[in-house]
Amino acid sequence: MVKYKAIAEKIRENIKDGAYEDNRLPDQMTLAEEFGVSRVTIKKALDLLTTAGLVYSIQGSGTYVKQNALHSVKSSIQIGQNVGLTTAANKILDLSSKVLDFSVRFPSKEETELLMIPKESPVYEINRLRILEDRPYSVEHTVIPVHLVPNITAEVLERSLYQYIREEAGLVFGDNRQTIRAAQPNETDQKYLNCKETEPVLEVEKVMFQENGVPFEYSIVHHRFDMVEMSFVNTTK
Repeated sequence: MVKYKAIAEKIRENIKDGAYEDNRLPDQMTLAEEFGVSRVTIKKALDLLTTAGLVYSIQGSGTYVKQNALHSVKSSIQIGQNVGLTTAANKILDLSSKVLDFSVRFPSKEETELLMIPKESPVYEINRLRILEDRPYSVEHTVIPVHLVPNITAEVLERSLYQYIREEAGLVFGDNRQTIRAAQPNETDQKYLNCKETEPVLEVEKVMFQENGVPFEYSIVHHRFDMVEMSFVNTTK
């Protein structure tokens, strides 16, 4: 993980633990000394937390934890980000995965274009049911080029796929491009998410990129309508 993102995550954990007296963070120089980095790196970490709606700054006074931040870090799972659902649940919620289907095949024409690979390059096709607090949460359909992330197994898919991609394949995550829409449930949704034919699902279609701009994952995830919400924080500067 990029250094400033790791620092932002640590500060986020500190906020959750109530580590900052009077909801005030140490000044940037103190934080830089604490984490052994430059003030530029600390500023980038604080900018991430500001964008997430967890902290705000008062010129000449310092950086403070927002009053609603504790609720945000304890109760929300933010979808569509680069951390993966396992990390987002963050030991607060009980999350498990069930592999519905796992195979290797050649990509479709659309997949070759989205993943920027030749048609002869094999891909994993992964379908998983994610279960949150003993309730069906989402069905994930994921396609990943085999040459970028070799040796994926069913055991890996029952744990954290993104952790494996980072730690074992050594990929550095960059941006993602996603489209979010309401959709009708398909037969798989109805079977595994306990959806009625008339109940909508939230569909998130996403392409994940490495830091160097090379795509490594194409996915379509269907969420139960009553198990997820999306929050957007608009900041003014």
